[in-house]
Amino acid sequence: MAKTKSKGVVEEIFLNIPMWPFAVVTVSLPGVALFVCFVTAVIFQFDDVNETMCNVKNFIPSISAVTGVTPQTYLWRTCIALHSTPRFAVCLFTYNHYVSRAHSVHPQRLAKYMFLIKVNFWLNFVENSCLTLVAYITNRENYPIHEKIFVVFMVTSLAYMLLNTILFNWSRAGSFSETDRVSYYWKKVMFASIATATAGLLASFILHRVYCVVGAFSVFSACEYVIAYTNMGYHFTAYLDFKDRSFLFGRLCPYPRNNNESSSLAVTNNNVKLKNKAH
Repeated sequence: MAKTKSKGVVEEIFLNIPMWPFAVVTVSLPGVALFVCFVTAVIFQFDDVNETMCNVKNFIPSISAVTGVTPQTYLWRTCIALHSTPRFAVCLFTYNHYVSRAHSVHPQRLAKYMFLIKVNFWLNFVENSCLTLVAYITNRENYPIHEKIFVVFMVTSLAYMLLNTILFNWSRAGSFSETDRVSYYWKKVMFASIATATAGLLASFILHRVYCVVGAFSVFSACEYVIAYTNMGYHFTAYLDFKDRSFLFGRLCPYPRNNNESSSLAVTNNNVKLKNKAH
């Protein structure tokens, strides 16, 4: 039998998934799928996935290229679908976690904090939605739409990482446990890495599209992979924030009445009855 924080007790538990296997499987789905798509595409479809708009030599295919060819696209779409479902759940977990930490926030920041955690939720939600859409609308099928979805994904991803890192710090009010310190450190490292890679991606994209510089698209693609795996690493830090939690499926029952309160109430009722009889 398990207790919830404020709702009651959970009985007849039919499913109990600890956070560690949940986090590993969720992050591994796109991570392993992307690796398999890259390796197989480079080995068996090198010329096809390295084709560029400028017709310049390229040796590192983009993520869109290796996940947009068949049969790799089937693997990629399947893994993203399986990955995105629990990610939507984590959006809600993160929001509720920050709500529960509101008591630790400095009073002068509390109103702003409560507003920003809502913004944080929607940034995370839109990021995950765009990841799903960009997997199902490939650059080969509809490049203009694919490109726009990718841009929204990048913007919301960066904004979420920055805001989430700030909120994580605010919700601890400078009082960090050892696990909190590790989580906060890796959040900052991952954000700094993805911000640097994004700058490289933008610069190389301009060099490729405007000046058709040889090798620029390879740099662009390399930055894409850094961004992808850094993004996965950042989201994996949620394990540190929820590592003592589990997914439970069972029956939620209200807390039983406190025995002391019940005894006091019974004594009071008996005294009232005795007084009534005396009268």
